[in-house]
Amino acid sequence: MFKRFITSLPLLLLMACANHQPTKEAMMSMPGFMNKEDTIEQQRPPLPKTHFIRWENGDRLQDSVVLDYVSGMSQRDYLFEEPNQELYRPMLLRALAKSGLQARTPASARYALQIEFLKLDTDAFGRHFAGRTDAIYRIVDRQTGQAVYESEIGSRFIAAYPGLNEKDASFAYDVSAPGVISATQAFGAFTLYEGGLVEVWNNNQKLQNFFGGEPIAEVSQAGWNDTYQAYAWVTGLSAISGPTLVGLGQLNPLNYISMQLEPRREQADLLPARRGELSERAMGSRSARKRANQLNSHLLAQSITYFLMDLAEAEDKKLLRMVSCKDVGSSTEDIIAAIRNREQVISDDCTQYMKGWRSLGVGITQYQ
Repeated sequence: MFKRFITSLPLLLLMACANHQPTKEAMMSMPGFMNKEDTIEQQRPPLPKTHFIRWENGDRLQDSVVLDYVSGMSQRDYLFEEPNQELYRPMLLRALAKSGLQARTPASARYALQIEFLKLDTDAFGRHFAGRTDAIYRIVDRQTGQAVYESEIGSRFIAAYPGLNEKDASFAYDVSAPGVISATQAFGAFTLYEGGLVEVWNNNQKLQNFFGGEPIAEVSQAGWNDTYQAYAWVTGLSAISGPTLVGLGQLNPLNYISMQLEPRREQADLLPARRGELSERAMGSRSARKRANQLNSHLLAQSITYFLMDLAEAEDKKLLRMVSCKDVGSSTEDIIAAIRNREQVISDDCTQYMKGWRSLGVGITQYQ
């Protein structure tokens, strides 16, 4: 009994901590744990898109820009995850196409986009990966070589390391872990067989005569003790192994060094940051390589977005404003404000508000 109590004590204590809110609050302030602000921020959905950048008929740059070159950035990454053209070029070309800038035919490619990165500074070691870029974006007339636009664009981002949080506690102290489930099933089957079927068989002479069997020898008290002890040890070790695995996971060097030890996968991995590409901080992956890729993706996406915003301002190109079909009053105010600022207005999917109700609502019983 004492051994069973000792082996089950860690599980009981840890489950008590997991259900004790003051303990959770205290743990959030300790080093290595996710603080309260990050815990709340991780639950919040991204803010909706409010504006779009799109060149249309009458704009001189519409369907007329082709990417000339990118300098100051390696063609690919090598030993560590770092910004590279294999990651950057698809993102840039997709942005040019969606904004209406990219030339559709060689004949329409009147302007060339030249990009020179002056600074590419990103972390490859540590917990929180921070990075910054500074680049000159230049658009030149391909016939004359004259620059029609040139500006230095910077971007800043931090991909934060997710410290220990309640998800880790759920994994560590999950009573539905495979070891606990197997032990419980085995013990339950043994109890059902010995305490149920054997007792019924030995105490029912008619049943023995019908099937033609002999009484079954019952398990001794020593056998029951061994079964109890095995069950207690398995459940106790399962309760201890969970926190051990979490602790070993925190010691994994690949959580802090973004080395190329896995097959390369050069594609953007954008985090659901609160303000999208314009966010300067978000919670990243625990894997250092994935976290570095998220850092690079956000840095480059932010650089492209700031470039398009700056280009639109330089070309006196107003942004498209997104309004909701549902909020008639506020949408009207937005439309009036957009017209005054010479902006165009687009709406979300209005058909979503024309559909009938899918439920009666939330039921309430008021009878006493």
